[in-house]
Amino acid sequence: MERVKILEVLEANVGGARKHVFQILRGLDRERFDVHLACSLERDPAAAADLAALRAEGVRVATVRMVRRPSPLSDLRALGSLRRLMSAERYGLVHTHAAKAGFLGRLAARRAGVLAVLHTPHTFPFEREDTVLAPLYRFLERWAARWADRIVLVAESQRATALAAGLCDESRLAVVPNGVRLPAEEPAEMRRRYRAELGIGEAALAVAFAGRITPQKDVQTFLSAAAQVRRQWPEVQAFVVGGADNARYLRSLRPPLADAARRVVTGGAPPSEPVVWCPALPVRVLGHRADAAQLMAAFDVVVLPSRYEGLPYSLLEAMAWGVPVVASDVTGNRDVIEEGRSGLLVPRGDVAGFVRGMVRVLTDGELRSRLGAAARERVATSFTEERFLRQIASLYDLVCAPRGKQ
Repeated sequence: MERVKILEVLEANVGGARKHVFQILRGLDRERFDVHLACSLERDPAAAADLAALRAEGVRVATVRMVRRPSPLSDLRALGSLRRLMSAERYGLVHTHAAKAGFLGRLAARRAGVLAVLHTPHTFPFEREDTVLAPLYRFLERWAARWADRIVLVAESQRATALAAGLCDESRLAVVPNGVRLPAEEPAEMRRRYRAELGIGEAALAVAFAGRITPQKDVQTFLSAAAQVRRQWPEVQAFVVGGADNARYLRSLRPPLADAARRVVTGGAPPSEPVVWCPALPVRVLGHRADAAQLMAAFDVVVLPSRYEGLPYSLLEAMAWGVPVVASDVTGNRDVIEEGRSGLLVPRGDVAGFVRGMVRVLTDGELRSRLGAAARERVATSFTEERFLRQIASLYDLVCAPRGKQ
């Protein structure tokens, strides 16, 4: 049986989108699928090392310069490069990811005559609240939806968002939830290891935000809630795990970051010693960590106050370690968390609600244990990497089948 030749196209070479695509590249059966990657390094030049690792594993990788914001000349050059690549390689399937690569990649695929095209938005660009371009992004997503055989959603509750935006008929929506590997290590051992590294005492309580420092993730709500919790219980330790490349958003956060913290979160300097957000808010800043998934085991509560989501890996990773999560009640989060059983859901932007949720879990050891055990079981039964890869492979088989057999 001839292998299906597939191209994954990615501009947002950071965070969850990169993790999602790398799972596909590394996890699909190579006897059935010949999967290549076309991606940009504009957002994270350091990702070149990850691409080198993929090449060493036998994955063919092409770098195509794509920029995040609308840029007609740059976009036209990227479109031409993608079309030429697709025409030369004669892919049976092109799978695009996120907004910019989604638009350019789908258009290039149709111009190159690719027979099967999929698109995964991850999050919808028109959900952004930090730009006046959201209506334009909605229009472009509606237009580009015509160039894909399926729009692949990462959470079931994204279906309502897609239909409300008028992207396509429901029959062209497919749902393949994100998944993570269940840790092979014992959570208790990993917890001891990282708590020792971070200087968290065995009996101390620690809470963390985990994710990129962006408007979408609403770090301000976490900072405000953590400040209130620490005023009531100064012994609670709080952490921010994640990097940032949005200088404007960083300037908007209150209280303002100290210079040392800013260097850590922007990747300018790894912390050689403990660094806090600022003297007025002694929240430890850890910056981007390649081992962030394992680091989650150190905390007693992980907080995710996102304004909107696809299905965040940081949520699944924390839950896989048996760590309780307090998260905003938005798409993706509500698909995973069963309120009061495997975590707590809070209305987005509700600082007081997050304070109540954090305090409730931090002060009730029995509740922490119960939520953590149910969280781990929830991931093990419904959100594993193995399940994600099986569903992706089935979808690829479906759209690549002869048209009469679909």
